[in-house]
Amino acid sequence: MNYKILILFFLLIVLSACNQFDNKKKSINYISDQKYQNTGFTLIYDDQLRKNKKISKKIDNRSLLIFHQKIKINSFVKITNPLNGKSIIAEVISNNAKFPDFYNSVITKRIAEELLLNPNEPYIDLVLISKNSTFIA
Repeated sequence: MNYKILILFFLLIVLSACNQFDNKKKSINYISDQKYQNTGFTLIYDDQLRKNKKISKKIDNRSLLIFHQKIKINSFVKITNPLNGKSIIAEVISNNAKFPDFYNSVITKRIAEELLLNPNEPYIDLVLISKNSTFIA
């Protein structure tokens, strides 16, 4: 019976010594979900580039598909021409296609025509669209 009293006394001391409330004001910083964003030159796909082995994979020029090395497959991106503000949404179909490191992506001729890109200087803004975002048409 003395053991029960000792154990109860020990627990009472241990639990009363614990500080359950912190008087210091702590601020919680939430880091917002950063989207992938890239600005730079893109490569407009042409069959001649594939024949010259500058691009390792083939892409259909009539589609809204792109190659990008850092974005996951089946992700959607918004591509914008910063000169005129036109934009289009395309899908990444490969992230292991080989193309020159100078370019941030490979786009089709259809995308280049829709955005009215200068074929000699195809400069674009590329933003990853998160799956949690909402669109209003």
